[in-house]
Amino acid sequence: MIGFEPLASDSASQFLSLALPGAVWAILFYLAWEHPAFGESVGLGRTAFWLLLPGALLASFAILPLSPIANDWLAIDFAGAFLPLAIGGLALRRLPRPAGGTVTGYLAVVAAATGAMLAFVLPSTAGAVASFGRVLGAAGDGADVAVTLIGVAVAAAVGVRAALRPSAAAGRLAFLVGLTTSVLLLTFVASSSIPGVGITESFPFYLLPPVAAGAAASLLAPAVFRGAEGLALPTAFFATTVGVLVGADVLREPPLYGHGPPGLYVIGGAGIFDLVYLSGLIALLVAAIGHAAAGRGWAPVGEGVPTPASSPVERLRAAYLAGVRGDIPAALSGAREASHAAADRARTVLEIPPRPGSRPWDGLPVPGWLVADQANLDRVAASGTTDPREGFRAWLTARALVVVGREITLRRFASIGERLVAFALDVAIVVAPALLVFGWIVRRTPGGLGAVAVSVAFNTAIVGFVACATLYFAIAESVYGTTVGKFALGLTVRDRRAQAPGGLAALARNLPLAPMLTLVGIGAALALALIEKGVGASGSSLLGVAFPAGLVVGGALFATALAGVALLGSFGVVAMALTWERQRVGDLWAGTWVVRSVTPEATVEPTGTAVPPSG
Repeated sequence: MIGFEPLASDSASQFLSLALPGAVWAILFYLAWEHPAFGESVGLGRTAFWLLLPGALLASFAILPLSPIANDWLAIDFAGAFLPLAIGGLALRRLPRPAGGTVTGYLAVVAAATGAMLAFVLPSTAGAVASFGRVLGAAGDGADVAVTLIGVAVAAAVGVRAALRPSAAAGRLAFLVGLTTSVLLLTFVASSSIPGVGITESFPFYLLPPVAAGAAASLLAPAVFRGAEGLALPTAFFATTVGVLVGADVLREPPLYGHGPPGLYVIGGAGIFDLVYLSGLIALLVAAIGHAAAGRGWAPVGEGVPTPASSPVERLRAAYLAGVRGDIPAALSGAREASHAAADRARTVLEIPPRPGSRPWDGLPVPGWLVADQANLDRVAASGTTDPREGFRAWLTARALVVVGREITLRRFASIGERLVAFALDVAIVVAPALLVFGWIVRRTPGGLGAVAVSVAFNTAIVGFVACATLYFAIAESVYGTTVGKFALGLTVRDRRAQAPGGLAALARNLPLAPMLTLVGIGAALALALIEKGVGASGSSLLGVAFPAGLVVGGALFATALAGVALLGSFGVVAMALTWERQRVGDLWAGTWVVRSVTPEATVEPTGTAVPPSG
């Protein structure tokens, strides 16, 4: 007979495991779309949403190898740990000045504490730790006691220093360290290592650290952040993510190393269902609820964070809807804003300096009548008329101006063919060294094809290829604004400020490539394995020439993988063909363009100072 309590606990655990991702994604959407200025100001805007939701789903096979340990490999999962850490770490840069010292000091303290804790959980120190536990009367388990003592000592030391030398930065550092160590210790005590399974933590105990961290961050925000209480949200998110990562994966995995057959141990290996991924978002959700319950509002935090701007087309659509509702002044104002936004967008794409004032088209390659139409539109919008006919005429004028703005920038955008060739070159560049690694592993693996297929090193190399290739695109575009393939075609990647995209934007732009890179990696690796370990002499013939069966099957497999890449890539081609600015999905997520490095000659002679008619 099954007891009611175990059944209820299992049912609740299963329900939460399915419901939690949706609940925590909802808060990301709320911040990014309902309060975009606030979300951007705390580092949790639309880029973070795209990375943590669809980006994490697409990066399911992207796992970055970190280090071999005995016969095992240690790696970090893109979705389950890398992306939350990157987003949370960069969000902390939004802390009030001096933010850099706070973040650097925090990372140094956490790294030092983690190193000291690791010394007590490594298998090589198990005997000494057990003796240490018996001396303290800890039932033979000294690791828990040692880790707890180190965590408490570190948090206390940082707190005492903040008390002796009070400052805003010292207080934030003490709060960050205290929050992280609390989550770390709770997670470490509640989790356990099970050979063949991994790190486990039972329901409902895994909810306690993130819920407590989110509540503490919200309650203590007025004292810690002093007028910038919204920063409690990214603080709760990052401190909880780091605490769970160290308390579970880093400290609980070492006893599993070197036992049994070789294995791949992945930090955040459960992806979007991993506690490293979910815990930070749960803490964010609780902190956001506390923030709203305290009535603190959603005004942007700090200064200098640009509010996400609507595109000219979005403004034009809003103006049309206002006219449909009968709000003619709003329709006129929206039409004027759309036309000005089109001129500003053209200046940005063509890298022409902005021109403040009421003549946004001056200096652009447009005919004189367009400058006059803009002046007439501005005059009507300022008149305050409620005549529906004037509103509709103004909207038609704005639409024409938006179309012209798009047309004069179109030749600056890279063509679909140029982008496909550049992508093919870049794939060849990342595949070439991967083939050497795949081939080396296949040759060193004893046995046949089956032994290679189950080899930890072989499979680690495949998932590592996906991660490294994605990072190649992201790092090259964020640092140099281009990749080798794009550079060869004279192309560059630019954000809405005509600059190279930032790190998170470059990641968001390139994560949609992960499925295609996964097919390339699997196809190339298995093709090499088939060629090397497949049937040797007998095979097929083509034009009277005999080919080994392994070569034939391997070539067919790689060709199939490339066909899959072409199929997935066709969605990007369709997106570029349908969007005004030739953007694929990644460009839409990151707000980027792929443009030619040299501005093409204008197709319309610039008028410069065309004078609008008066009256």
